[in-house]
Amino acid sequence: MPYQTIIYEKLGRIGRITLNRPEKLNAISEGLRREYEEAVFGAEDDDEVRVVVVRGAGRAFCAGYDLSGQGQQGYLAPTAFDDWRRNRRGTDRWLRIWGVAKPLIAQVHGYCLAGGNELAGTCDLIIAAEDAQFGHPAGRMLGIPDTLSLWPMVIGMRKTKELLFTGKSISGKEAERIGMVNLAVPAEQLEATVREWAEAIAQVPLEALVEHKFIVNRWFEVMGLRTAASEGAEYDAIYHQTEPAQEWRRLVKEHGLKRALEIRDAPFKDYRGKNK
Repeated sequence: MPYQTIIYEKLGRIGRITLNRPEKLNAISEGLRREYEEAVFGAEDDDEVRVVVVRGAGRAFCAGYDLSGQGQQGYLAPTAFDDWRRNRRGTDRWLRIWGVAKPLIAQVHGYCLAGGNELAGTCDLIIAAEDAQFGHPAGRMLGIPDTLSLWPMVIGMRKTKELLFTGKSISGKEAERIGMVNLAVPAEQLEATVREWAEAIAQVPLEALVEHKFIVNRWFEVMGLRTAASEGAEYDAIYHQTEPAQEWRRLVKEHGLKRALEIRDAPFKDYRGKNK
């Protein structure tokens, strides 16, 4: 069956996945997530593919989770148990992507917000446009990304807290400076740069690439990455039972999602209602 929310191509030894919901800034619906996983695991099983590039169609890489698909509940599950179970399942799904044997390169332009950072964060390399925007606006009302986008391991304690406490975004150039991404380039050079990196990686024997990735990932697992990510899922479920989270539910029910996002971000004068 053809994909509905992504495009998958094979460019020699390179597999390329394009998130293809440009009208929603490639926000992560359940359908997109399921098709993305299918494409990634399919590339993993294809011996002709050595590296996978992930990019977004239209104006953004990924603006986060698609809250509009969550109905009037405003992203909150009906019960604490349902919320915890959904969060844990979601974390396990991201960590399974993180553990895929082949290198994944995120090609980021435009917005990479909230859940978009989880998608990019589970890739091995991130190359961004200098004017790309990384951030977690949902920290102002909706909670944390369950895996924390692996930020504590990548950019450290203080920068992670800064992004979560303020909900602000940083540019691709700043993301490169703090080590969130490997490289930031002018937007017009992004496509060619990613292709150059992918083609270079594709020259390395598959067995070597798998070994390199496995042992580096194992270092971070020994330092507690998987355990910490699982804890994030649990704490987010706890937060969703608090008064601020219930206020979010009320705002969505009374005003609709778009207006609720505007109310959330009005004091900060940014984002203008992007997704979680």
